[in-house]
Amino acid sequence: DLLRVHREARSGAIFVNDEYVIRGVAGAILWKMLVEHHTRDRREFSNRELRADPALQLPDIADNLSTRLILLQRRLLERPCGVRLQKVGRGRLALEVDRPLQIADTDD
Repeated sequence: DLLRVHREARSGAIFVNDEYVIRGVAGAILWKMLVEHHTRDRREFSNRELRADPALQLPDIADNLSTRLILLQRRLLERPCGVRLQKVGRGRLALEVDRPLQIADTDD
C-alpha cells in the first residue's frame, strides 16, 4: 500500500492520501523532502541546504526557516498521515515515511 502524495502546483497545497496537509513555504519544504526521498532515497536534510535552495523562496530573515520547520513538524503531528520530521542533530532533520511514496504534481 502506497502513500499517495500530490501537490497542486498553482496553490502549492500538499495532500497525502487526498487529505490536505499544508501549503506555502512549509509545504514547499515538505515537497522538496518528499521528492528527494522518493527519487534519491534521501532521509536526512540540513537546515543549511534548505536555506540555500532558491526554489523554496524563503524570505531573507534568518529565523524564518526554523519557524517554518517547527510549523511543519507540528502540522505533521496534528494530522497523522504517515509522514514525520524528526530532529537528528544540530541543524539536521530526518524525514520518516511509513510506506513507499507515490508522487504527483497536479495543475489544481
